[in-house]
Amino acid sequence: MAFFSNPSNVMVNDSNMYDIRGNQINNYAGNPPPDLHHILSPVGDASYTRPGPVARCHPGTRLEVIAEIEKWIKYSHNCPILWLNGPAGSGKSAISQTIAERCVTNGKIIASFFFFRSAGRRSTIRYLIPTLAHQISTLNIDAKHFLIDTMSNEPNLHHEKSLRHQLDKLLINPIWTTGLDLSKVIIIIDALDECDDKQLISEFIEAIVDICNTPNFQLPFRLFLTSRVEEHIQEQFYKSTTQSVIKYLSLQNFDATKDIQLYLESRLFLLYRSKPRLMHGISWPWPSKEDLEMLSTNAAGSFIIASTLVTFIEKAKGHPDNNLKEALDMTDGLDPVYHQVITTALQENKTLRDKHLHILYRVLAVIGLAEEPLSVTDMSVLLEREAHHIVYMLLGLQAILLIPEKDNEPVKVFHTSLRDYLCLKERSKDLCINMQQSHAMLAIRCLEL
Repeated sequence: MAFFSNPSNVMVNDSNMYDIRGNQINNYAGNPPPDLHHILSPVGDASYTRPGPVARCHPGTRLEVIAEIEKWIKYSHNCPILWLNGPAGSGKSAISQTIAERCVTNGKIIASFFFFRSAGRRSTIRYLIPTLAHQISTLNIDAKHFLIDTMSNEPNLHHEKSLRHQLDKLLINPIWTTGLDLSKVIIIIDALDECDDKQLISEFIEAIVDICNTPNFQLPFRLFLTSRVEEHIQEQFYKSTTQSVIKYLSLQNFDATKDIQLYLESRLFLLYRSKPRLMHGISWPWPSKEDLEMLSTNAAGSFIIASTLVTFIEKAKGHPDNNLKEALDMTDGLDPVYHQVITTALQENKTLRDKHLHILYRVLAVIGLAEEPLSVTDMSVLLEREAHHIVYMLLGLQAILLIPEKDNEPVKVFHTSLRDYLCLKERSKDLCINMQQSHAMLAIRCLEL
């Protein structure tokens, strides 16, 4: 094949010749650019696009809170940080998820990290900034090129440098290069209190506030943070230097009663409509207005309690109407739900004819003590039982556990308070895990593997 038309005085030595049909673009700049995903090692299941069931605000609820946050995003030029705080189960993560999704719909660039206690890399701050940086790099080419240059010059900065240095090099400077208006780039960090590194979370808040207080400096993005009001976080947010750069929003200042009633009514209506044969003979409206008000009162302003009560009515053993009657008597938060579900499951486990399968208590110990959520497969190996036997036992707990469709996916708790319940005798009483015995059992089994 001729590579040149009408060649004249052409000399090519020691080369490979290729016949290219169509366009080809080559970059010749020495070594190939670093693979940012490989270097930054982002946490894949920490963003708002994480897989699995995700909590978000039920349609028509939390409208006042959402409007307040979106107003801050659009107009609050002098307060680049918003701290949304509230007690456990008040819906902070659902609001974070909803804000992220609404911002993306409105054409904004979103980077997000949802901390989750005892969830491996999602519970440590080490991967926070690298994960956010990688997300930004996938959304803007200018930021990506800047990060490639930065990591080429300092390949270990995300492991060996201070949080302040990481913020500058991996987030602030790359985002500056985009030239975007600061209301166009939103970084969401949810559940700071779920991070295991309390001291480093304090240092992170202190670092970002110090950066915002730098004279003649403006943070090139909005930073939306959520957490419970815990001491190590509160100390940083209530410093005098923090007041001018942070907007404070407390969920306790918003009455969630009507929102919770709307959520309960919608969920239970779907249950009633989706099971016509099961609900035959149960008169509509179900539940009654009075029962809905009682359930809402039992939820005590907590969406996680409301969600767990609905799941109990839907999935616990027995008819939904009977489960509803039990739920109406659950007036002390989640603990009565945990007690009812676990007690029933243990009683049924003891009735199994195969005594080899009387191990639900050990399954609960694994759920309560494992540093990271284990899959059905992992549990079957650890407990030396078939995977389908583990699944059968877990089904009795599906009102308080998220049981995956695949055996190799982790079994997750709906709320981390379940682990606290299982490990604290003053809460779970006779259902409390024997910590010493269970730790010994798991340690011995791990050494055997």
